[in-house]
Amino acid sequence: MPLILASGGDVLVLLEVRNLRVYFKNDAGQELRAVDGVSFTVPHGKTVALVGESGCGKSVTALAVLRLVEVNGRIAGGEVLFEGKNLLALPEKEMQKVRGKDIAIIFQEPSAALNPVYTIGDQIIEAILLHQSVSREKARALAEEMLHLVGIPEPRKRLNEYPHELSGGMKQRAMIAMALSCRPKLLIADEPTTSLDVTIQAQILALL
Repeated sequence: MPLILASGGDVLVLLEVRNLRVYFKNDAGQELRAVDGVSFTVPHGKTVALVGESGCGKSVTALAVLRLVEVNGRIAGGEVLFEGKNLLALPEKEMQKVRGKDIAIIFQEPSAALNPVYTIGDQIIEAILLHQSVSREKARALAEEMLHLVGIPEPRKRLNEYPHELSGGMKQRAMIAMALSCRPKLLIADEPTTSLDVTIQAQILALL
């Protein structure tokens, strides 16, 4: 169940999705309507849950907000208004500025989202440097702080480790730390606590 969490602000609605349609082509060339006419709003300071049976298009909807639909799919229509600006109409260069800084996403599968050839620290630091005007030293300190906040033991040591050296739960927490590191206005969390034990789940949900 994806959760969409919005920070506080002056504008009543932070995100508005209107009549979103996302289609995919199968191997036979047939077009399948994964998302067909979805509309919802996310007010400032509120959490919205997308609820439905498995395969109904919840994750595709979440990915489409950031225009991260897979190559065999396309956003066929609709609008995704963030602070009144239609994200579907932005040039890709402008969209890159939105991802991570204004809107961040916690993916359902951390192993697919983390780059296996870079350390956890490098990946979080890169995200911070991309969106914040801080030194590398400050970015590293922030990355260590975020790992501590999500409950990863020995965070300074973990900064130098690669994804394959972490357990599934630690990888999930590292990805959450990366998503939160730039303090986005909107956080999309696609089943963010699935691989975590109950105690850590409560800690992460409280942090979000």
